[in-house]
Amino acid sequence: MQRAAGRLLLLGSLLLSGCATDIYQLPGPRQTPQPWPESRPAPVPEPSRPVITPVPSRPDIPSPPESSTHPRYAPPPHVEARWDARLGVYVVTGRQLYYRERLYYRWEAGWRCSAQPDGPWEAVAEISVPMGLRGLH
Repeated sequence: MQRAAGRLLLLGSLLLSGCATDIYQLPGPRQTPQPWPESRPAPVPEPSRPVITPVPSRPDIPSPPESSTHPRYAPPPHVEARWDARLGVYVVTGRQLYYRERLYYRWEAGWRCSAQPDGPWEAVAEISVPMGLRGLH
């Protein structure tokens, strides 16, 4: 029994000694690790004066010329008219006639509209009249 215990002890020590060796060691001379270079603080640059560059002058931008048209709404095709920004419609020159989005409007005991400046005219609900015209009459 003592003999079995001795063998077991020998076998256990052999196994443990295998765990204690460096299995990752490469054959050949062992290199010692190099020490890290001494760290030095980075030099602090001297403060410099700010560079001030002059801002180029802006050329005078001419204001856009007065326009008789609106960028969204096309002018009426059959008559001469000018855009009235307050009313939000084109006002036909020389007549009590207004134009916007392919329809002419006029007041005749109520709002009427037509696709042509000379009619035929049909009654239109006030909700369908451009907002700027609603308060005129």
